[in-house]
Amino acid sequence: MVTIRLFFTMLALGASASAFVSPRGYRTSVAPSFAITSQQPKTSAFSIEAQQQQNRQEKSSLMMSSSEETKSNLPMLLDPGTKGGALFLSAVLFIVPIIVYQVVINVFGFDPIDAGKWIGVGFTFFTTVLWVSTYIFRVATKDMTYAKQLKDYENAVIAKRLEELDEDEIQALVEDIERDDF
Repeated sequence: MVTIRLFFTMLALGASASAFVSPRGYRTSVAPSFAITSQQPKTSAFSIEAQQQQNRQEKSSLMMSSSEETKSNLPMLLDPGTKGGALFLSAVLFIVPIIVYQVVINVFGFDPIDAGKWIGVGFTFFTTVLWVSTYIFRVATKDMTYAKQLKDYENAVIAKRLEELDEDEIQALVEDIERDDF
């Protein structure tokens, strides 16, 4: 009976962990998107052309932001950004303390109550420190959603300004940059 409960608990943990992973295997943000789209009636050829141009611009900006999104080189079970990786990581985090508990009790002969207490505290401390260190690493390397969105926005603004410049102005900028390089 206990084994069945453990199995269903592990299954529920894996299912809840995989809820934060997109179907394609890309890492996604936990925050939901509340984008509101509205359908406007198409009345004239001018509005159709304007809407098509706007759709093209949205697609190109979407392609620019998604071009930086790359798949991981890890196998599916080891990449926590995939459903398989989330399930595997959940199973490992569930099974490891149980195995350590059995080894400590059977091999080293510790009291089961004290062993359970210290393994629980140690495992909780270790996983908390590990989780916080991954967040600090992402902050230090600027691998956060906000930083990526800000960089994409800045690149889009620069690209838009460059599109608006005349050939003479672009040539003057290129010459100015070449002068500064040497």
